[in-house]
Amino acid sequence: MTVIGAFLTVVLCVAVYCVPRRAAALAFLAAVLYITQGQTIDIAGINCMAIRFVESFAFLRVLVRREYPKGELLGVDRWLISFLVTSNLVFMLRTGKFDTYGFGMAIDAWFCFYSFRALLATPEELASFLKGAVALLLPFALCMIVEAVTGRNLFAFMGGVSEVSVFRDGHYRCQASFRHSITAGTLGATFLPLFAGFLFERRSRRWALTGMALSCIIVVTSRSSGPLMTTFAVVCAWCCWPLRRRMGLIRRGIVAGVIGLHMVMKQPVWFIFDRVSGFIGGDGWHRSNLIDKFVKHFGEWWVAGMPIENTGDWAATKMPWGGVDVTDYYVSIGLNGGLVSLVVFIALLTACFKLLGKALQTIREQNPELNPSSLETMVWGAGCAVLGHVVNVSAVMYWDQSYVIWYLHLAVATSLASYCLKNQPVGKASSLPQEEGAPAALALVS
Repeated sequence: MTVIGAFLTVVLCVAVYCVPRRAAALAFLAAVLYITQGQTIDIAGINCMAIRFVESFAFLRVLVRREYPKGELLGVDRWLISFLVTSNLVFMLRTGKFDTYGFGMAIDAWFCFYSFRALLATPEELASFLKGAVALLLPFALCMIVEAVTGRNLFAFMGGVSEVSVFRDGHYRCQASFRHSITAGTLGATFLPLFAGFLFERRSRRWALTGMALSCIIVVTSRSSGPLMTTFAVVCAWCCWPLRRRMGLIRRGIVAGVIGLHMVMKQPVWFIFDRVSGFIGGDGWHRSNLIDKFVKHFGEWWVAGMPIENTGDWAATKMPWGGVDVTDYYVSIGLNGGLVSLVVFIALLTACFKLLGKALQTIREQNPELNPSSLETMVWGAGCAVLGHVVNVSAVMYWDQSYVIWYLHLAVATSLASYCLKNQPVGKASSLPQEEGAPAALALVS
């Protein structure tokens, strides 16, 4: 760990523990953006990255100050716990070994999710957090622009990232502090819909537009098809906003469209990634082929997963460990934890969208007019962010600090929905408490 890395780690650990809740969440985000995974310390043979120290201090703060969410666990909370336990348990039963890496990732997941659930528990806290996030993303986006122009990564001195960016198709694929350009671009693609949720509030429009512009810069400079595909997905989700009261028809239409494509395409429908990459570039064929092999070898992995080494003949190129390059998180879940783990993960996503749907319904019953409330747009934006991750992980695994962004957005969606269900009783007028500096239209229109 370098002197600068150690200094930033200590400062941000102190910040997430001591400063007010909203600022603590921003300190957590700052650690994701400005400390690479090259900043590590070996403790008893365990590779402890800087981000793990920050998330540990955040979790400790929540416990000591008793800021954890009150009330019983929601469906999302229970399904997340079930997924983390199931995936590790199935792996251990199959191999007879304790998976240190998998256990560490499970701890990371719960620490991040639980901490953000506590630190961003209200719409006011989320609004303040996103406004501060714009200030954090500005220098980060500038670093991406410099990297795009010069091909030099300004974060290389911290280690864990390449000094010279990958050059492909006439452009540098920028990654900044992340391990890969795809995960760097994911940051922008999934924050974009959250900022869009504040465009309906005049006093918030300026910083929301700035945040959206910075998000787009991060996506474009990453030069990766995965983040571009995710951006397209979240934009399409926001385009459904005028039809938000008819989402049942939209969902049925999507299912019918997928079935129709499967029937008319010469290859299975998951080869749509290959077709799309023909227009936007990227490794679409590899992703399609990976899913195809995953489906065809269903009998080998569905019970309790299968050794990754057995996938060596799934593609022309083998990785150093003898298996295929698994760039699909759903495939990874199945290979490591079998069908039960994959089903539990899908149940987690389903529970999240159901919770968001109930929250939106509660808001609309309170505000039956067509003009949207600010809270409704915030919840919609959070749902779009989660959808972005659902699409994105079909093309990448979150193998660097990007997992923090995933659990941040999952926690935000859960907290917002929980707030709506607790504080917006049907049939009773209510409004969000106002604070100095908070957007005025955070109050519900009754």
